[in-house]
Amino acid sequence: MPYVLSGRVSLITNLVGIRIRSLRAQRKLTQKQLADLAGIPRATLATVERDDANPSLAVVFKIANALGMTVDQLIESAQRKIQHWPSRTMGVVESGDRAYRAVTISPLSAFHITQLIFSLVPGGSYEGKPHPPGSEEYLHVLEGNMVLEVAGESMAMGTMDTACFQGNVRHFYRNPHEVGAVGLVTILEGVRGEKIEGDE
Repeated sequence: MPYVLSGRVSLITNLVGIRIRSLRAQRKLTQKQLADLAGIPRATLATVERDDANPSLAVVFKIANALGMTVDQLIESAQRKIQHWPSRTMGVVESGDRAYRAVTISPLSAFHITQLIFSLVPGGSYEGKPHPPGSEEYLHVLEGNMVLEVAGESMAMGTMDTACFQGNVRHFYRNPHEVGAVGLVTILEGVRGEKIEGDE
């Protein structure tokens, strides 16, 4: 039985490390900032945040305290099977001409992936925001037809079509048709090693 107990402890601490990384990203704290608040070396926090980490209870306690939480709250949040975000908490972006309207459907705490559903009115167009180098962007057309333009190359897309392109290049979504169109965009931001943007 000790082996089973050890495995369970390891699983819990792994989840806690992932949860700590997510909370830090959500609060826009660098590893150094959170480590300073917890009174631990930055290298220790970096180790804790690894998916295969197995930090000591004392270190987890210091980090939880720095985040304004108890260890129990941190573990309970990490073990929760379903997390729910009400629609009212989702971010909404609308272009000045109201041709484009997007709702972010990924949780704000997700630091490496962003998903949004957007609509384009007939004849509308929108220039997408370039993302960091190494990013990938996926466009999936849910309804209607649209044209994806990436670095001067155009691709006509119909309902249920999907396209992938580098997210750091200039790109446009266009709807040259007489009916509205709806698309789903998934953005995967490049993460090199254990470094998260803003850690330095």
